[in-house]
Amino acid sequence: MSNTEATVNLQILTPTGFQLFDGVKRYWHDQSVVFTFDDGTELNTANEHKFVIGETVTFAKDVQVGDDIGKVVKHKRNKKSGDWFYDPVNVANGSIFLHDDMFVSHNTFIGTGNTLINAETLLRLKAHDPISRDNAVRIHKKPVKGHNYLMTVDVAKGRGVDYSTFNIIDISVDPFEQVCVFQDNMISPLLFPDIIYKYAKMYNNAYVVIESNDQGMVVCNGLYYDLEYENMHVESLLKANSLGVTMNKKVKRIGCSHAKDLIERGKLKIIDAETIIEASTFVHKGQSYEASDGNHDDLMMNLVMFGWFAATDMFQNMTDIKLKSMLYEETIRKAEDDLVPFGEIDDGLPKEEVFDFGQKGVWQVVGSEDF
Repeated sequence: MSNTEATVNLQILTPTGFQLFDGVKRYWHDQSVVFTFDDGTELNTANEHKFVIGETVTFAKDVQVGDDIGKVVKHKRNKKSGDWFYDPVNVANGSIFLHDDMFVSHNTFIGTGNTLINAETLLRLKAHDPISRDNAVRIHKKPVKGHNYLMTVDVAKGRGVDYSTFNIIDISVDPFEQVCVFQDNMISPLLFPDIIYKYAKMYNNAYVVIESNDQGMVVCNGLYYDLEYENMHVESLLKANSLGVTMNKKVKRIGCSHAKDLIERGKLKIIDAETIIEASTFVHKGQSYEASDGNHDDLMMNLVMFGWFAATDMFQNMTDIKLKSMLYEETIRKAEDDLVPFGEIDDGLPKEEVFDFGQKGVWQVVGSEDF
């Protein structure tokens, strides 16, 4: 198996650290229960799901109001309909593990349906080892002559907390494909432009879209003015500080919507393991989406920015692709594929009739034994 086809080892977080496991199976449960916790959050889980309370394993159906299963249960109600739930298979060193919200659980993923990307799509995503690494850069595919690339950049402060990241997407292929990823939580915003410049030049002078909030403007100025890299996004030519894009509620809402559509419909191929992990923990909070507690969303925000940019006129000019039309046509095509064919219709005519257009301009039947 080549490096580009090698699948990475899957790991899951347990009380004894990350452990290997073989994959995930999906099961339907007819009975489930919804817990509401003291912080206002909700959890939907199967009746037979096991929680670890202290040293005791308890079925969800037996959990009572006031019990602490990682959060204190304030209300409990039984659902009238069933749901899908997900089990990790063959977890090493036991089958107890931690959920993103710090529930300690036994042998079952909880199908909350709370992620931006739906569970079925997340289960289909396959991570591959990069073909090469250069410090914090993971290269999955080398640049192809003549291809156009788009780099989306998220900037952190470089203090070991959030990550500065970029994703390079090949926009000359169908589906669009993730080819290179950068991720580092210690890189200074003053040094980050040099790395962006190096890999943007490598990937055929990739078009660069940088989130300009906070430290992002330092990176924008460093790349555009100091390094004189001009193939980057500019919001407006008429106002100052217009380099890059400001990540506001509108941009994030549009970006989330289009990133979801692109990934779920197979129009954006994601193969980087860390990006897939972030996609699986990018959940609904309030009126938006962000990383669940204890996780990061910097790589996922690269994809949100890609989703936003893919809907702009600039992207259409670069690719001759109008995103809304592409997604609409894909929806229609899938709907047509799902239609049941009519089959053969019996109109009562002899089976071996041959129709010929006669000289008088009327249809005539020829070659039938009945005539």
